[in-house]
Amino acid sequence: MPRPLLVLEHDWHRSRANLRNGRLRPPPLVAAGIDLSCDPTNGRSVKVGGIAVIFGTFPANCEDLVALARTRLSLGDHSAPELGAVLNTRILAMWAWLPTRRCDLYLEYDRATGDEHLWLIGPGPEDARELDLAAERTELDGLLLESLVLNGSAGWGGAAGLERLVNRFGHHPLLAAARIADHLEHHPREPRRALDLAREVWARLDDADEVPWADLAGNEHPWVCVQLGRLALRLGLLRAARLLLSSTAAATNAPAVANLAPIALFDLGQACEALDDLASAEDAFARFAAARPTDPDAWRRLLFCRLRLGHGEVAEETLKRYRGCGGKDEDLVARLTGLHLRQRLSLETRAQLAGWLAARLDLGESGQPLRVLDEVLRRRLRSPGSERTRRTFAALNASTSRLRQALVELITAISDAPVEPAAD
Repeated sequence: MPRPLLVLEHDWHRSRANLRNGRLRPPPLVAAGIDLSCDPTNGRSVKVGGIAVIFGTFPANCEDLVALARTRLSLGDHSAPELGAVLNTRILAMWAWLPTRRCDLYLEYDRATGDEHLWLIGPGPEDARELDLAAERTELDGLLLESLVLNGSAGWGGAAGLERLVNRFGHHPLLAAARIADHLEHHPREPRRALDLAREVWARLDDADEVPWADLAGNEHPWVCVQLGRLALRLGLLRAARLLLSSTAAATNAPAVANLAPIALFDLGQACEALDDLASAEDAFARFAAARPTDPDAWRRLLFCRLRLGHGEVAEETLKRYRGCGGKDEDLVARLTGLHLRQRLSLETRAQLAGWLAARLDLGESGQPLRVLDEVLRRRLRSPGSERTRRTFAALNASTSRLRQALVELITAISDAPVEPAAD
């Protein structure tokens, strides 16, 4: 079986194999230039030119991949001079990353003859299989479209690029999920518009009925379930969100797809926490923190889950990790305030959270208990509720004001009092 002209032992192949074996993502699209030379003594030899990472595009099918090679990456005569070692060679080689297979689709296009050869390389460094494009085109086209979506928004070109893809390929579930993800990223406060986009493919979805959402769990591509679960969470469909997010491969330990959508773990934690499923929330936040160890919000949410579960010792280490990646103590107070306002916590739980944090946080003036209480009262008095609740908090606010005034008068009296000489 023919092997690539660029041998698998070459550094360019090896570097991508090392990334694959380390469970890291290689650059999605890379191009390199190769020349051939013939010597009467040594025969044909391969001479490498340059290599470049290609940003802002990704082939949606095999035809697009070969077209990129034929048209010099669609740059024409306007390419930068430094790309000459890539584009002005006889052979253009291209690697396209297929994340669910953890393989590269590798193309060598010969400009002199117009021949193209494709191999599937990986996951192992020596794994390579030449592909029969005529026989395997349908499968390869599906893999490339899937990879275009999973490799991120840089490849699909935002909302306008997705619209063009929908015009080409129809209302494909992966493209619908990508449109949902793009909308939630740029318009997080407008989830119902994202619901309209979802209904173009799943007409039964509704913001008042969780059953149609639950029916999709496990029956769609894992990444599709991730985006539908994130949308359900923002529509307040907590049980559907938990089911969709927990059913996806991104929320399991499956190594092939564990890093496709780590945000699913965070949203799964939020759904479980809102449903008081604290053990599952702790597990989801812990795995998200492992995937994103420099994200302080991951450690902050994990800290509060562990405190509510009574895991004090491991919470100490979690607080260290939170501070170690730049987390601020003021944000912990903000989270505590939010829990008091939105969560139905017992008085004992509230006291445990406040007491544990008060003993460990260094907030200066901003951490004075009266100021924290003022913030809770201010937000509560603005929020809707029963007239009795509003009267109760108004009375508490007045009592707090009187208490503050009494403390001011006491401190003033103490500061104005003459200092007694110390007794022998």
